[in-house]
Amino acid sequence: MERFWIVDDEWPDYEAERQLLQQAHPGCEILTSKSVNPKDLEEFGSVANALICQINVPVDRNLLEKLKSCKVVSVYGAGYNNVDVNSARELHIPVTNVPGYCAEEVADYAIAAIYSQNLKLSYYADHMSNGLWGAHAIKKKPRRVSQLTLFVIGFGNIGQRLAAKAIGLGMKVLFHDSVENAALEEKAKKIGAHRVSLEEGLAQADVVSSHLALTNETRGFFSEKTFALMKKEAHFINAARGGVVDEAALIEAVKNGTIAAATLDVIVNEPPKLDDPILHTENICVTPHISYLTEDSLHELKFRAARNASDVLLGKNIPEIVNK
Repeated sequence: MERFWIVDDEWPDYEAERQLLQQAHPGCEILTSKSVNPKDLEEFGSVANALICQINVPVDRNLLEKLKSCKVVSVYGAGYNNVDVNSARELHIPVTNVPGYCAEEVADYAIAAIYSQNLKLSYYADHMSNGLWGAHAIKKKPRRVSQLTLFVIGFGNIGQRLAAKAIGLGMKVLFHDSVENAALEEKAKKIGAHRVSLEEGLAQADVVSSHLALTNETRGFFSEKTFALMKKEAHFINAARGGVVDEAALIEAVKNGTIAAATLDVIVNEPPKLDDPILHTENICVTPHISYLTEDSLHELKFRAARNASDVLLGKNIPEIVNK
């Protein structure tokens, strides 16, 4: 009999997971916990065959060694930097993720951020009481979105969806990615996006959108040096991982006019303290890490995370294994 341990502090129910797991593994046991607490770890974690966990659950070597019967760690998300994948590999525990489940949603978020920053609808709605109307109400004339240049950094599933949507709006799209192969170049050509160097893209872009995974190499990628290469009118968007941004450098860049604005759905410290400076800087808009979440994406995420765990236990060699 298989045992599945779900550790998550966000979802209100686990019907999608239960339905799939019970159908694929009749009679299986499923335990849900809000955290890796000592009681559940001792009583169930030590005999669980699969751990299905949220991206904020730290799965280090110490925990992996206590999961004595674990044959797979399935992460609820595309990112899996919460798991010590090298230790998992050494312990012969596959780690899986759910790539692309929210590509549509995050791409839509970036498009919404572009329109929001360009047209400033909420600003005008909030300042109706000043009595200004028509052209007199406009402090700075917006650009046509179709005349803007977008630079996408990180050209994976989300970056490609964003590029396609932006090109559909008439925008010029440039991209930069550490991966260089024929398949990616063919995808870019089909979409209509053009690869450029990091320096070229930053210098030309009206909008810079980050879609980088968080690794040791990308931590603090957007720094004082990076922002200095951007246009003074540029708008920076990050809906990837907060850690790819040096937040002190971003705050300073916006305050001193090095760049015009930023929209962030992810920040370094989540959830933030209410006095976090990133929340109180004019022209930096922070949303509470919701870009990925729709009814459709949530169902897909939960279903695929459960299916990944199930497939590994059934001996399937699935592409979602990240530490082969």
